[in-house]
Amino acid sequence: MKNLVLQSSFLCFFWLFLMLVVVPAPLAEQAFTDPVTGMEFVWVAGGSFQMGQMESEKEELIKELGQDKYEKYCASELPRHRVCVDGFWMGKYEVTNAQYRLFKSAHDSKSYKGHSLNGDKQPVVEVSCEDAVTYAEWLSTKSGRKFRLPFEAEWEYACRAGTTTVCFWGEGSACYYANVADKAAKREWPTWTAHNCEDGFKVTAPVGSFQPNSFGLYDMLGNVWEWCSDWFAKNYYKESPERNPRGVSSGSYRIARGSCWDNPPRYVRSASRNKRRPDSRGYALGFRLVVSGAPVKE
Repeated sequence: MKNLVLQSSFLCFFWLFLMLVVVPAPLAEQAFTDPVTGMEFVWVAGGSFQMGQMESEKEELIKELGQDKYEKYCASELPRHRVCVDGFWMGKYEVTNAQYRLFKSAHDSKSYKGHSLNGDKQPVVEVSCEDAVTYAEWLSTKSGRKFRLPFEAEWEYACRAGTTTVCFWGEGSACYYANVADKAAKREWPTWTAHNCEDGFKVTAPVGSFQPNSFGLYDMLGNVWEWCSDWFAKNYYKESPERNPRGVSSGSYRIARGSCWDNPPRYVRSASRNKRRPDSRGYALGFRLVVSGAPVKE
């Protein structure tokens, strides 16, 4: 009997050892780090969501902006429509100055009214959509993975992270999740319209300074606007295919998403769209990268 007990205990220990040591942890397949730049990526499993502005959102925006300004700046966020996307890898953070300077060592993100935007961990800015695409191509050559800018539908799906509220944090304080125009900025620039909270930064914050969304992605709203692959078309949502929409084939403007550090609440929304010429650069324009394909073990 004693031997049977010992054998049983040994078998239990043996199988526990196998589970802990031999079987890889599931999370190990849900993230990878690019060895060239140290950029971290998380797996965003595919799925469906309602893309675009909600009716209640529209009412609040019209109330604040008036009908004419709403039509000019926000109407392209409608109609709200169902979209399905395949899974993809997305950068956990926005591309930083240090990561971009591995490609272009002399890059200057400049400053804003005496406040530097050039810190190694601050998001790179003063980059055009064309610059961002060139960077992705350079990194693809260096690493062997195919890096690119996200499509707009991928970006909004990743930002919402399963939520259906105006912002992915629901009714919580924006300053807990995003670097936006806040009380600190308003003290410096009194004419600004600001959030009624304080995030601790007047200009861009080091990436990852705030809480992530439920997909583990940081700064999806606030900090810097992020370039997307799509060309802008005001009425595209009316014609958008349900599965993996890619935008129109050409245009005059590219899409930027996510709002930025000097934005008031009306821009800090998961549905908010921005159009910019592809060669535009500015103190609030940056990007993050994605990689297509299924999750793989490192």
